[in-house]
Amino acid sequence: MIVLLVGKKRFIMDTDQKNFNSEYGRVDLTKIKKYGQKIKSSSGSVFRILKPALPDLFSKAKRGPQIVTQKDAAQIVAMTGAEQGWNCVDAGGGSGFLCLFISNIVKPGTVTTYERNKEFAGKINKNARLFGLTNLKVKNKNILNGFSEKNLDLITLDMIDSEKMIKKCFSAIKDGGWLCVYSPHIEQQIKCTKEMEKLGMEMRMIETMQRDWKVDTRGFTHPRYMQMAHTGFITVARKI
Repeated sequence: MIVLLVGKKRFIMDTDQKNFNSEYGRVDLTKIKKYGQKIKSSSGSVFRILKPALPDLFSKAKRGPQIVTQKDAAQIVAMTGAEQGWNCVDAGGGSGFLCLFISNIVKPGTVTTYERNKEFAGKINKNARLFGLTNLKVKNKNILNGFSEKNLDLITLDMIDSEKMIKKCFSAIKDGGWLCVYSPHIEQQIKCTKEMEKLGMEMRMIETMQRDWKVDTRGFTHPRYMQMAHTGFITVARKI
């Protein structure tokens, strides 16, 4: 994958394509030799060639159900201290945004994501190929029927009836390991924390609010009028 940058616009392209056409003219992709290179289109527009960063890939990823946003995924990583070499399980994969984010952090460690919907599981596999992640395994199964992974560093749950999984997850994570529940509804978090409390887990619940600003160097900088408000609640619990 490459990023073609012209002015303030960017296009994310597969490297196996020979040409790219846009309102800025045609670009001969076979002439691209390295990142950082500049190349002119048929209309004279200058494109800059960049290596895709994680946000670029997320903008290209296929979506299905509601995603776990990057602000929430980043909080989960920060609160658990997820790092290279961790082995993790994710349940309720959806479009895969959370398991993709974590897989990129823990590689060469592993992430196994469970998604019962066949269509959604297919989207996760496609997105994993887009990201070039070989450490992410997708299982088209309902995790409520059981899972085989043990001695885990982290389990994330983004699914209905998460509270039914707490005891099973507790047994599957190692001492000092982490269990995270993500949900847009506080009622589900309350059910989960009651189960976590029974097991003596150390808990913390948060909601992350992000406020974007429109930067204007003429002196008119202000908060953007359209903002992302509530996305979800995050409960992180540690096995101690």
